Amino acid sequence: MKRKRARQSIGIKLWLYFILFAAAILTALWLMQIVFLQSFYERMKTADVKAIADAILGEYGQDGFEDAVDRLTFRNAILVFLTDPQGQILYTSDEHGPGRRGSGGPGAAAPGGPDRPGAVWLRPLPADFAGFMARLSQSADGRVSYTESSGRFQGRMLIYGARLPDALLYISTPLDPVNATTEILRTQLLYVTAAALLLSLVVAFFIARRFSRPVSEISAQAAKLSKGDFDLRFGRGFCAELDALSATLGEAALELSKAEKLRRELLANISHDLRTPLTMIKAFAEMIRDISGDDRERREAHLAVIAREADRLTLLVSDIMDISVLQSGSEPLKISNFSLDNTVRSVCAQFEPLCDREGYEMRLFAEPDQYVSGDEGKLTQVLYNLIGNAINHIGTDRVIAVTLSDLGGRVRFAVEDHGEGIAGTERPLIWDRYHRAASGEHRREKVGTGLGLAIVKEILESHGARYGVESHAGAGSVFWFEMAK
Repeated sequence: MKRKRARQSIGIKLWLYFILFAAAILTALWLMQIVFLQSFYERMKTADVKAIADAILGEYGQDGFEDAVDRLTFRNAILVFLTDPQGQILYTSDEHGPGRRGSGGPGAAAPGGPDRPGAVWLRPLPADFAGFMARLSQSADGRVSYTESSGRFQGRMLIYGARLPDALLYISTPLDPVNATTEILRTQLLYVTAAALLLSLVVAFFIARRFSRPVSEISAQAAKLSKGDFDLRFGRGFCAELDALSATLGEAALELSKAEKLRRELLANISHDLRTPLTMIKAFAEMIRDISGDDRERREAHLAVIAREADRLTLLVSDIMDISVLQSGSEPLKISNFSLDNTVRSVCAQFEPLCDREGYEMRLFAEPDQYVSGDEGKLTQVLYNLIGNAINHIGTDRVIAVTLSDLGGRVRFAVEDHGEGIAGTERPLIWDRYHRAASGEHRREKVGTGLGLAIVKEILESHGARYGVESHAGAGSVFWFEMAK
C-alpha cells in the first residue's frame, strides 16, 4: 500500500515560491546582462552608427559639414573616412581631435565649408579598405554593415559604409569596450545576487508567516466547528479573501448552530408526539386486558381511543416522511394542467362533515375556470393543510372564509380565520418545523402533527409560488398563496 506524500504547509510553500520567484528574476538579470549583453550591444551600436551615417549624409554638401562630422565622431567615439570612389582620402575625423582633409588630387577638397590650411594625415586607411570597397560596390542599396576582428589588437570592430554620388563614407567603432562593462556588471551582479537572495529569504519568511498564521488559526477553528463547537469567532486575516473566508465560516457556524438547535427541538417534539399516543395505546390495551375485556361498551370505547391514537401516529410518520422527501428533492413533481377551483371545492367538501359536527361555518368563494400547472396531488395537500390549520385556530364566531380569485395572470388562494392571530415577531417563524412560540410553549395543532405549514412551504417553493400570512395578535389570520396560470 502506497503511503501518501505529506503535503507541505502553506507557509513553507509561500516561502519556496517566493525564493523561486527571486531566483527566476536574478537568473533573468544574469542572462540579460551577461549572456545576451554582447549581441544586444551590437544591435544597439549598429542602430546608432546607422543614425550617425544618416546624419553625416544629411550634412554632406552643406556649410559646416566638417564641424558636424567632428562633433559626431567626438560624441560617439567613432572613426570616419570620406574618400573618393578610388579610395583617396577626402576627409577623416575621430574622437581625439578635429578632422583633417586629405590630399586627394584635383577636386579633393572636402565638400562644404572653407578650406582648412595644411592637409595632415592622421592615420592611413584601414588595411581592409579594399575589402570594404568591394562589399560596398556589391551592395544593392549602397550601404554595408559588418563586424571583423583586428589581428593587431585582437579586438572586434563594427564597420559601416554608405555610397554617395561622388564619395564613399566609412565608419568604424570598436565593440570590445562591452567586455569590460560585462566584467563590471558580473562583479556587481554577484553582490546584488547575494544581497537579493538573503533579503528574499527574510522577506519570504515574514510574508509566509503573516499569511499562514491566520490560515492556521482559521483551520483550527474549523476543526472545532467540525466537532460540534458552534460558539466560535473566526479572526480576520491580512487580506480580503481571508476576511471573506472568516465571515463565511462564521455564518456557517451560526447556521449550523440554528440547525443543531432545530434538530434537538425536532427530536424532542417528535419524541413527545410519539410517546403520548404510544403511552395511551399501551394504557388502554392494558385496561382492555385487565378491566373491560368482558364489558362490550367500555371495551369499544377503549378500542376507539387506541384506534384514534394509532391514526395520530400514522399521520405523524406520514408527515415526517413527506417533509423529508420534499426537502431531499428525491421525488419529482408530476406537473399537469388542472382546474384549481374544482380542487378547492373538493377539499372543502371533505371538511363538511367536521363542520356540521362541530358547528363550524365555511364560506367558499371560488371563481370558475382557474387552471394552473402543477402537481395536483401535492397542491391538494397544501389546500388541506391550510384549511385544516384555519379550522384548528377558528375564532369564537366559528367561521372561516375560503376564496379563490383571478388576478389576471395569476390565481390567488386565501383562507381566513378569526382566531387568536399571530404576533409580528412570530410570523416569519411559523413555517419552521415544530416552531416554539416566544413563551416557550409547544405550539401543536388540535388536529395534526405540527409539520403542516412546513410541508406547505416546501411544496409551494418547489412550484415557484408566492405565499405568506397576514395576521395580528387577537385579530385572526389570512394564509395565502399565488400561482401563475
